Amino acid sequence: MKTITYNYITICLLAIYFSMLSCNTEQIKHDDSTSDTISEHTKIQAVEVVKPEKRSFIADVLISGTAEANQQVILYAMISGYIQNIYKDIGDVVNKGDIIAELVNPDIIGQYEEKKAQLDAKKAIYERLKYIHKKTPALTTLQMVETAESEYLTISSSLNTIKNKLEFLHIKAPFTGKITKRMVDNGALIQSGLTEGNPQGIVKIQNMNPIRLIVHLPESDIAAIGKGMEVNVTFPELPGEAFKTKVSRIAGALDPASKTMQIEIDINNTKGIIKPGMYAKALMQISNRKDVISLPVTAQWIFQNQSFILIVNGDKVERIPLRKGLSNKDYFEVLNPEITENSLVIIQGKGLVQPGQVVNPIIKSK
Repeated sequence: MKTITYNYITICLLAIYFSMLSCNTEQIKHDDSTSDTISEHTKIQAVEVVKPEKRSFIADVLISGTAEANQQVILYAMISGYIQNIYKDIGDVVNKGDIIAELVNPDIIGQYEEKKAQLDAKKAIYERLKYIHKKTPALTTLQMVETAESEYLTISSSLNTIKNKLEFLHIKAPFTGKITKRMVDNGALIQSGLTEGNPQGIVKIQNMNPIRLIVHLPESDIAAIGKGMEVNVTFPELPGEAFKTKVSRIAGALDPASKTMQIEIDINNTKGIIKPGMYAKALMQISNRKDVISLPVTAQWIFQNQSFILIVNGDKVERIPLRKGLSNKDYFEVLNPEITENSLVIIQGKGLVQPGQVVNPIIKSK
């Protein structure tokens, strides 16, 4: 009887154990199912997106340049001589035609006096023969008159040549300007700049109104710059001063070494505050576009050294090669025709998603 009772209790305990084990298995399966559901749900990546907006862009180019004199020249003597007088000095303003220095050449002065005496003699002979031939043609032939006339004209031509040499002894200003350098003193022997290989300069003259600003434009900006384009010029050494002017000249050819093109900008310098050699900055507006589709710079995605944008089309990520227009430090113009004001462009989470992936787009709050 005791054996039967013991077996009965054992069977009941086993039934209870298997019943509990079955319940635990069902609970584990239920938990696993719930976990899978949550896992599937968490695979949908949330990304922050924006919609393109219309903005206006102004593209500027800022280039450094150097101020130069409008005209400058070093004056040399056109004939040899020694400096007798220097009438102008460094810093003096001269007008065109002013005598700056005077040279003396005794040989030329002697030649002039000699030719002048010869001319007087030849002139007298010619006029006497011409008079005699007119009154008594039989005494003086026409050939004699013509010979005398030829000798007279030859001496006259030689005398005019020497007169021009005497004029060259006066060193004159070729244009209005300022003497910025003097290179000789009174009594200095000067060689002719026309015949000598290494002549001595006398003075340097610069015309500083207008000032000529020389700028070397990069090859990438050449197409956007034209003659007459407005320019805003500033000089670091002249704080508070700004000069609005225009592009005056364009070289039209690139420098083979630097791949830049020289442009020149004339600046009115009536006050004389701009000095040749000053460093300047020239700001030029090369383009202006209004109401164009734009995106923040954070929307750009670089992949394999190319620019893309990632958009959410439906609920999936799509990668589109970016075509950029004008830009500033915060936004850029989008030239892709498929991008509209309703497009959803990813700006945060770009590195967490792949093309074709399902995502949860969250529009950035303003």
